[in-house]
Amino acid sequence: MDPVNKIEKSTDKIESAEEEIRQRTEEYRVLHEVAKILHNAEGIQEMLETVMITLTRFRELEVECKAGIFLADEEQRVLRLFSTIGEFSDEFLEKEKEIPYGNCLCGRAVVSGEMIISNNCFSDSRHENRFEGMTAHGHYIVPLKSSGKTLGVLFLYTDENPPWYCRSQEILLSIGGLIGDAIVSRQREEDIKRKNEELKSLNEMKNKFLGIASHDLRNPLYLIRSFSEVMKEGSVGDVNSRQKELLGKIFNASDFMKNLLENLLDVSKIESGKIELEKKVQDLNTTARQQIELSELFASKKNISLIPKLGDIPPISFDSSAITQVVGNFLTNAIKFSPPETKVVVTTEMEGNNVRFSVKDQGPGISEEDQKLLFKEFQTLSARPTGGEKSTGLGLAIAKKLIQLHGGSIGASSKLDEGSTFFFTLPMD
Repeated sequence: MDPVNKIEKSTDKIESAEEEIRQRTEEYRVLHEVAKILHNAEGIQEMLETVMITLTRFRELEVECKAGIFLADEEQRVLRLFSTIGEFSDEFLEKEKEIPYGNCLCGRAVVSGEMIISNNCFSDSRHENRFEGMTAHGHYIVPLKSSGKTLGVLFLYTDENPPWYCRSQEILLSIGGLIGDAIVSRQREEDIKRKNEELKSLNEMKNKFLGIASHDLRNPLYLIRSFSEVMKEGSVGDVNSRQKELLGKIFNASDFMKNLLENLLDVSKIESGKIELEKKVQDLNTTARQQIELSELFASKKNISLIPKLGDIPPISFDSSAITQVVGNFLTNAIKFSPPETKVVVTTEMEGNNVRFSVKDQGPGISEEDQKLLFKEFQTLSARPTGGEKSTGLGLAIAKKLIQLHGGSIGASSKLDEGSTFFFTLPMD
């Protein structure tokens, strides 16, 4: 072979290889750019428009700066025009707002789930939709898929009978898959965001209602409670044993309602951010002793012994009213759920850089299933108070919120027939 011909053929091969390398490099660049946009764009609209602009700049495709995306409505079996770039006539935008499945190129692509390439809108019988002033053009119609489901289609405009890029189908189908996955992800994010906003609004309404209802009910309830107590004691006239019994029931019921209303007000204040802690450095052991003394009478009715094991702990910063409420709740619950003739042990100790307070009882214990419900609002457990006492189902939920406001932690450990230990920790800082 002529040496010159050899050199020319060798040069052609090198140039061909270089061109293929350039094309593949450009493909990877576009794929990387699309993936980056899909990950970083703020919303679906911005994401899809930016991807379409990027594709129109992909030289190998030789597409016009004119494209759009339809999203599928499976229930109505129509495609709805979601976003476009480039210039489209008002007639197009009006008539193409919705395309039935199976109609025109895009409607066919969503049904088949396959990419469609059209050379000329006038000679292609599948291109059924025509508009005044429409000029000859070609199309790439790319299904947008995720997990085998077609979510919509991307349409790109080309000149009529363009020099189709040999790898266009492979590249565009890959991009269609990336877009489909991104749409699903963004729709889920927006659904979660919308639901969170709805829940936030409902929670604010709930707190407002609880605050108003609790406040308006409190005064008449206090009157019922006070009057029933006065009448029961005979301060306004003699009462027989039956009347005294009924007045006692009225007092107990109103007392329970009073506690419930106070708890509801606490929940409302905490969740609406209206509670402000008045923290100061003080002795947690002092608070523990005071609450043990106040609980002695309640415990004595069931002959339960309250045993303090208060360790050598330094003063720490906390809101006295809030922590007193939590300590009192732990003690009340322990006494409620403990059988007669048992012990309740109250402990304070250091745990790393935290002070730990705990109350251990000898009650029936809490099942693993019930332990999942602890510290949640309005939850009642399968275990019942041993003396018929009532519970609002809010005490532990409020305790958790108050401890969290202090930057501490709260929890419980329990086994059936082995009693329970409830604890919280407060930081030294």
